[in-house]
Amino acid sequence: MKTKDLIKEAGRELFNTNGVMNVTLREVADNLNKSYGNITYHYTRKVFLIEALFEDMNRELSSLQKPAPDTDLLTYFLVLPTHSYDITIKYLFFIVDYVNLKRSYPNFIKTVDKLNEERRVKWFQLLLLLRQQGYLQSNLKEQDLNYIMLLSVSVRAAYFQMKEQAVYDKNEYSQTVNKLLKPYLSEKGIHIYHRFSEDSGLSQLV
Repeated sequence: MKTKDLIKEAGRELFNTNGVMNVTLREVADNLNKSYGNITYHYTRKVFLIEALFEDMNRELSSLQKPAPDTDLLTYFLVLPTHSYDITIKYLFFIVDYVNLKRSYPNFIKTVDKLNEERRVKWFQLLLLLRQQGYLQSNLKEQDLNYIMLLSVSVRAAYFQMKEQAVYDKNEYSQTVNKLLKPYLSEKGIHIYHRFSEDSGLSQLV
């Protein structure tokens, strides 16, 4: 593994464990048994390491927005929380330390907001496609779809911010996120929803 990748890995683990504001580049160097100069050669400031990690996370999250052409779109949506859960856990400090990051690195947060908006636009297009394919109620307006996205984002963040890490649970998280979509599903969508819950053994999803 390249030195830059080793630094990112060590930084990510320390940020997740100790809190991003409590970790210095010198501590990253100590963790890797490398000199401080070796770390700052690659990342002269901690914020540059944070930015590099966010780029990695954004790339991983963006890859979830590309379902295979032959994939049932609603089933894909229902599976997605299990994948996004893993990515969120991997970069947990971005969620739990968001307020501190916003306070300390406002320019970085501008970049975060820009990339989040780009992903939001793509998710909105997928929701439109769900409606077009008859999985969502046909009378839903664009403002309703925006509300669904806002609700989903809020619940996803709240799950990790309001619970202790020791009780995080992927199945519970997936069920919580997917239940948000249920009231907006058409009869066709409800059928897929229940079939998915039965096939995956998630009876509480119903």
